Amino acid sequence: MSTEMVVDDIPGPRDRRYDVTPEAFVAEMAERYGIDGDFTFTDMVARAADRYPDHVAMVHMGRDTTYAGMMLRIQAARVMLVDRFGVRPGDRVELLIDNSDHYAIWYLAILAVGAVAVPINPKLVPRELAFMVQDSAPVLFVQESRFDDLIDQSLDLAGLQPPRLVVDRDPPPPPAGDWQPTVGIDVRAPCAIYYTSGTTGTPKGVVHNHHSLLACAVLSPETWEYPGPDMRLLACTPMFHIASHVFFLVTLTLGATLVIDGYQTERTMRQIADHRIDAFFAVPSQLLMMEQHPLKDELDFGHVRAIGFGAAPMAMDRLQAVQDMFPNARLVHCMGQTESSGLIVALSSAEAFAKIGSVGLAVPGCELRIVDGEDREVPHGTVGELVSRGPQNMIGYLNREEATAETLRGGWLHTGDLGYRDTDGYLFLVDRAKDMIIRGGENIYSTEVEDVIYMMSGVSLCAVIGIPDKLFGEEVAAFILAKPGVVLTAEEVQAHCRANMASYKAPRVVTFVEDFAMTATGKIQKGELRKLGTA
Repeated sequence: MSTEMVVDDIPGPRDRRYDVTPEAFVAEMAERYGIDGDFTFTDMVARAADRYPDHVAMVHMGRDTTYAGMMLRIQAARVMLVDRFGVRPGDRVELLIDNSDHYAIWYLAILAVGAVAVPINPKLVPRELAFMVQDSAPVLFVQESRFDDLIDQSLDLAGLQPPRLVVDRDPPPPPAGDWQPTVGIDVRAPCAIYYTSGTTGTPKGVVHNHHSLLACAVLSPETWEYPGPDMRLLACTPMFHIASHVFFLVTLTLGATLVIDGYQTERTMRQIADHRIDAFFAVPSQLLMMEQHPLKDELDFGHVRAIGFGAAPMAMDRLQAVQDMFPNARLVHCMGQTESSGLIVALSSAEAFAKIGSVGLAVPGCELRIVDGEDREVPHGTVGELVSRGPQNMIGYLNREEATAETLRGGWLHTGDLGYRDTDGYLFLVDRAKDMIIRGGENIYSTEVEDVIYMMSGVSLCAVIGIPDKLFGEEVAAFILAKPGVVLTAEEVQAHCRANMASYKAPRVVTFVEDFAMTATGKIQKGELRKLGTA
């Protein structure tokens, strides 16, 4: 069995394989890439480091870290987790670090221990984080000091006080020798929990194992048409998100360079130009903000070779404007979910314009079907629910056996997305069975916002929907029926929401109504509200 990462043999965009079954893909992972037994995701990064020790692995805030140096730091962090904090395989470690080289080092160290990393969204408020702490019961918090107040309040609400490691205040871990491959860690053991918004108003912890994340690492370079080990990829979207395994951490399995920053339109544009970035991912709203910025005419973007985008639709005329701004870039649109490691289907650059509106074909090793309410496959052109099967899918939800059984029934991931396939097999999405809003790539469940609004004593009924927005794709709109004699203002509702949930979830539009159109079963007819929202 091969144990060497054959980076140069990863198929390129011209060789893309859409008809590889999940079973064949898993066999290839074992035979060709040596992914089996106790081979972890961090081992895959170490494999690239063995091959390219002097390549620059990460660039952040003026710091360049080679692959050899990165593995020394990961080994030191790994030893500290075990020796100082007693972290053991299966333990959960909360990770609250914004985009930085620290994030990658500590995340990969947690996985190397055999523990379970729980990345946290820095935008959360104490109430939201407290739920995740109670749900995941971490043995340790690895954090930046600027999140002290947020964590203090969250732990008080949760009634838990795990030890905390402040990585920007404590000295770096002392040298602990060369990297040592993992031993005795089952590739199918849980290694990461990514929280995603839930339809019941509380988030669900999506559990992935090394096998699902390694599968994503193998298929991502082919899907996203990455240039290869000489690539410089910019991480400007959040690293705490599952998309990190589709774009950023995957870069480190190739021996390429990851330039790490956050997104700010002008700053990001200068980063792309100054660092001669070859590839990056952005949500459509970010691409549109860059395309509309006057700086685009002053900077050279001819070196950009690949741009991935997704999480929201892109109109054809705007896609052409983005192509004009990045004339040599291949534009690839993908769609996935946290439950699928972020990948299900992809629309290659060759079809970016010819099939615009479609989200593409199944990625290698993934099968998809369109089914009716009884899980029976429907003919091409007929709308149904998208279900998928592949090695990159989650193993389940944390502490949610019923939800896991429902979502993975029959061995297929039920996405909740409604769509159809054309006669060529390309997938088109038309709606979401789950009542979710996608604002600038951020998933927001309407029930989550509604639950917060109902915390206000003066609210009788409320309904939250997504309404079209040219920049963000959708905006959050709340319709509220106040209790008799109560006067509420939009500003009060928005302030209440921002105090009790991440600010990006707060409604940008608040409309007070005198009554709601209801169904025969007493449910608010959100379809009627959508007509008002788009009028």
